[in-house]
Amino acid sequence: MLNMRLGATLFALGLVLQGCTATSTQRMIDTNDHAGLAHYYSEQAKELKEKAKGWEATAESYDRHSEPHGKTEPKQHAAHCRAIAQSYVKAAAEAEELAREHSAMKPHGVMQ
Repeated sequence: MLNMRLGATLFALGLVLQGCTATSTQRMIDTNDHAGLAHYYSEQAKELKEKAKGWEATAESYDRHSEPHGKTEPKQHAAHCRAIAQSYVKAAAEAEELAREHSAMKPHGVMQ
């Protein structure tokens, strides 16, 4: 139940954030602003890495405080937090790759 609730919350948060940033990223795409997109994705990667660190710290906290909390054992909570952290690490790597790709692109109409 916790996994489903957390998953739904993260999904909803992603939609909200996507809606907020869609206009600025769409504008950069429309104007072939590859430098702007590279910067945007680099910043996103930094934020995602910070979120991953936070979830890893939460997992470590569960490891240190191993007394049971309700029906779920602390090790299960820690594993769940680490899975979320890994998702953020993967997303950060994807954002870094997009940043690299856009850094390598030339604006439309510019010859090498």
